[in-house]
Amino acid sequence: MFRIFHIVFFLTISFSSSGFEKRLIDISNSNSFNNIVVHSGEVEKVFDDGEHKIKISALKNHAARFSLFLPNEHKNLKDFVNISIGFENPSTHQSFCRLLIKDHRTENDSWYRPNLSHNAWINPNETRVFDALLVRHKYVNKENLPSYIDYFPKMHGLPHAQMLVWFGVDVSNIQEIVFELQPKQVDQTLFINSIYATRRASPQLLEKNPKEFFPFIDRYGQYMHQEWPGKISDDNDLIRMRIAEESDLKRHPKPPYFNKFGGWVSGPTYLATGHFRVEKINNKWWFVDPNGKLFWSFGSTGIGYQESRIALTEKRHFYKDMPSLADPIFGKFYRRGGESYKMGDDILYKKYGEDYLDKYKIRSLERAHSWGLNTCGGWSRAANNQPKDIRMPFTKELWVNGRKLAPIYKLVDPFEEDFSLWVENAVKATGDMIDDPYCIGYFCNNEIHWGKNPIDVVKAIHNCDLSVASKKELDKFLLQKNINISNASEEDLTLFYVHLLETYYKKCRDAIKKIAPNKLYLGSRLHDGALRKEAFSAAAKYCDVVSVNVYEKDVKEFNVRDERDKPFFTEDVPFLVGEFDFGALDRGKFFTGIGFAADQRNRGECLKYFIQSALENTRCVGAHWFHYMDSPTGSRHFDNENANCGLVATSDTPYVELISAFRETSRFIYPYRFNKE
Repeated sequence: MFRIFHIVFFLTISFSSSGFEKRLIDISNSNSFNNIVVHSGEVEKVFDDGEHKIKISALKNHAARFSLFLPNEHKNLKDFVNISIGFENPSTHQSFCRLLIKDHRTENDSWYRPNLSHNAWINPNETRVFDALLVRHKYVNKENLPSYIDYFPKMHGLPHAQMLVWFGVDVSNIQEIVFELQPKQVDQTLFINSIYATRRASPQLLEKNPKEFFPFIDRYGQYMHQEWPGKISDDNDLIRMRIAEESDLKRHPKPPYFNKFGGWVSGPTYLATGHFRVEKINNKWWFVDPNGKLFWSFGSTGIGYQESRIALTEKRHFYKDMPSLADPIFGKFYRRGGESYKMGDDILYKKYGEDYLDKYKIRSLERAHSWGLNTCGGWSRAANNQPKDIRMPFTKELWVNGRKLAPIYKLVDPFEEDFSLWVENAVKATGDMIDDPYCIGYFCNNEIHWGKNPIDVVKAIHNCDLSVASKKELDKFLLQKNINISNASEEDLTLFYVHLLETYYKKCRDAIKKIAPNKLYLGSRLHDGALRKEAFSAAAKYCDVVSVNVYEKDVKEFNVRDERDKPFFTEDVPFLVGEFDFGALDRGKFFTGIGFAADQRNRGECLKYFIQSALENTRCVGAHWFHYMDSPTGSRHFDNENANCGLVATSDTPYVELISAFRETSRFIYPYRFNKE
């Protein structure tokens, strides 16, 4: 039975030392329990340790859940970055509270997404302020975009959390905050001592005087108008951090529970083939390493890659103290007469010296081993020509360049006469990797957009030029069916769509196996633009492992659902999470990426939760973090991404909280997955 309490809200705005704040609830008020609806568990107002609090209680193996509804006059939070909740955990065990922030939209509205979810962990006897980021949906917040947006062209994230992304909430009309204390095998009690909207959603300095705001990015790619632990101030800091990290890596060598391939050294031994393979063992899918040991792929994309080339054509005024084109050392890092600059190379040169690329590759591999990783994922420069004593298994991406089916799809035409040959040549170009036991297998292309609707895809092919191979194949199909495009049924057009997909995956598989018969075909890294049941089924039919890029909180029961909410990725085949991550805005970045977290600590917490969920999924054989290095603060030169996605910042500074979580997670991967019922 629902119980309704009464709470009075206040609009007090303060400019305290903690910044721009709005108190959303005065817990001490005598009329306090209006607009709270309790769904489960016990929720009550208490006076504890000299202050008023909301007490949430849940019995063993039960949840506690309540909703806080905002009155109309308090729903507009467009001036704020976070909803900040003060938690207290008086118990001797960790508590896990899920927060859902809901706006006014319903399923009938365009760009609908039911809620914005954050996961908060509060340690035993801990008091923690959790900053739940108000991720702003760019399509539903057009009217609320800041006036300064034109100052920052081609950037996904603008200063102070103005993220121009395709998900999130309408910050001008927040309806409800849901608190869910997740079940544990013990009774639970959690206190909430405050709920505020916090942090100004626009830079005051920019509003007062844009001339004083620019430049706002220093020579190390860092935001100049914010401070944080580990921020680089000069070249000497780079050297000091390099030396300090050398000591840390010596204290944390490659985990002893990994064999030379990263397999489970103390686990059971199965058939050894000298190469990686997949096998279902005790109802769970696994990689098996070349020595016959169980292998679960725990990696990162882009290891050894310095993702910090910056575009300057429209943005030179963003950057402070850029070197001259004529500089004998740093001038060589410019491209196309100054259109872009390799800031990553600039920083690495200062940190590692003349042979910085070789030293950086070695350092990247040393880091990966020390941090508990066992796989170099896609686009890892450290996968090439690895030093013998620090080798690590890797995946390799193949790029098949050919005629695109239509401008809206990232798909080469699989019916082209030379398509198979192109794939074969792409494999041949990988050279020694073909027989390298450390090479797990090949991805072919990346995030192909299969289209949201098969019918639209087929009709787009029909409208192509007569010289297009898929157009010819479609005409042949229609002729065999004795139909034309205008009277073809949806069933018929879907059949051709399936034929298209299966042709792509079959030809890729056959070409890879022809040239590299011992390597696994890892698919095309399916993503949000390709989540069609037909795509999953085709990939499952021909791939050794289906690769999926998943930017969700977990994959415990990962399944893709159609428009009728029916699951369709039901094939019992292994899948690999090719990308996932969580970003935050507490270290000078403006964009979290698609996966988001409250702060650096929460990034690590989200990592552990995600990996645990992947280990519990019997079909999941690994997960690769995206990406090794943050994208540049002012955005990458080839697109608009400027995310806190990295294990290291663009200054080559590791995020210590996240690294600690990686090390901790690696310890339980094998025993947890093997023993989990």
